[in-house]
Amino acid sequence: MSNKTIIAAAVVAALSTGMLATVTTPAFAADDQAKSTTTQAQQNSAEQDLIKVSEDALMTMRNIRGARLSIFNGSPDKAQVFADAAATRVAATLADADKYALDVKKSVKDGDEYVPFNASLAVTETMVPSAEKMKHIAKANEHLHKGETKKALEVLKLGDVNVALTTELVPLKSAKVHIEDAAKLIGEGKYYEANLALKAVEDSIVIDTFDIDAIPKVKTHS
Repeated sequence: MSNKTIIAAAVVAALSTGMLATVTTPAFAADDQAKSTTTQAQQNSAEQDLIKVSEDALMTMRNIRGARLSIFNGSPDKAQVFADAAATRVAATLADADKYALDVKKSVKDGDEYVPFNASLAVTETMVPSAEKMKHIAKANEHLHKGETKKALEVLKLGDVNVALTTELVPLKSAKVHIEDAAKLIGEGKYYEANLALKAVEDSIVIDTFDIDAIPKVKTHS
């Protein structure tokens, strides 16, 4: 592995950990959880322009995949449990859509709510490692340790360490219809049809990559 690749991997790992700690699930040890909760509350009010990932949406997708796998493995009872759990989670996601739904333009259906359930940061291929960049990476890690993800990104930008954000978004309204259909179909013993309904949700996922300066805003609801 080249020196550039090692540095890039280190940056990605550090940023990904910092981002997940901020916007999805706890990533620190148990004795840091109280501090993380306080930091989360502060960042929710101070960093509205930084993307947030919905844990309910993430669990919806995991339950969908669990249901499809269970159908494939001939375990209809498990498939029903997963499908019902997905229906509950997608309803919860819709209830909180105003916190997460992004104003995206790429391959979207009008009137739906596109919520990110996964996000990752990556160093662009043009990055050339240097002592100055490593100083900024070290400073960014200090911010990440404090849960200050946005400040970390700003430091990297100042150091000309180019980072892009890739998101996976699910359209909630159409997903809810398909999931509820699938749960009903499983109960009727129509497993092939249920699998197709769940597959339709996965097929509707939009993947997009944004420059840190061009992250879409949370969608404005009228």
